[in-house]
Amino acid sequence: MEKSNIYIGEIISDVMSEKKITKAELARRLNIRPQSVDYLLGRKSIDTDTLYNVSVALDYDFAQLYSIKKEQTNLDTTGNNEKKINKAKIVVELELEKEDLLRLNLKKKISSLLD
Repeated sequence: MEKSNIYIGEIISDVMSEKKITKAELARRLNIRPQSVDYLLGRKSIDTDTLYNVSVALDYDFAQLYSIKKEQTNLDTTGNNEKKINKAKIVVELELEKEDLLRLNLKKKISSLLD
């Protein structure tokens, strides 16, 4: 099996530079020592818990880098970020007086919509 060519430490460092976040600030956000940030930035890979915590700390989704299908999206969306809905159930509750019902002629209108 082919190994990834992703060096996560370098990418984290790039994101930190882009967002102007220092090693000390990242260490504070992760509640770790600054030396641990140096170790993290030198790594080719890190565990998923650490990846998640760094993603939250930097507001950047590093997990997307490891997607094997770049065009893959969430199951409930299409490629255009539009929701893909096969069925929808809409429940509306109205309280109307009898004369309002007669005036609106809702029974007939709803019946025609359902046909």
